[in-house]
Amino acid sequence: MMGDHIADLQAVTREQLVIAQGLERAAKVAEECRFQEFQRALERMNPIEAEAARRAERERAFRLQREYEARLAYLDAEFARIRARVRARSPNDIERSER
Repeated sequence: MMGDHIADLQAVTREQLVIAQGLERAAKVAEECRFQEFQRALERMNPIEAEAARRAERERAFRLQREYEARLAYLDAEFARIRARVRARSPNDIERSER
């Protein structure tokens, strides 16, 4: 019985991992396409426009990095709250699993 539950959880975990990897690949492909289009657009711009576009692209990269770090901090805090809540509910179960 417990083995069936574990097998089900493992199957769901594998499925979610495959989905996450697919989403990551799709995001990378989309970013590569966006960057290639940006490079082509730079070729059609005059030097002043191109420099402004490069500056905007650098600022975009910094903004995306800050957003990523903020999401990561949020998730870390959320997981810490969940962990604390689970430990508060069943401290004996947690202690046994940590041995």
